[in-house]
Amino acid sequence: MDKAEKTALKTGGIFGAITALAVAPFATPVIWAAVVYGTYKVARNAYRNAKLDEAPRGKPDDNLFI
Repeated sequence: MDKAEKTALKTGGIFGAITALAVAPFATPVIWAAVVYGTYKVARNAYRNAKLDEAPRGKPDDNLFI
């Protein structure tokens, strides 16, 4: 597991757990589907952001003044 996958799992897990606790009293299939979809979207965005942070940014040019 790389850093991006760990970030997505941690963020999605925390978001899913908190959301599940918040909607537990109103447990209908439509609400659970919304929770699952929202958790997926949050985890996917966390994964993408972590992948962008890991991407190489390019090396600064050492010979700016020739």
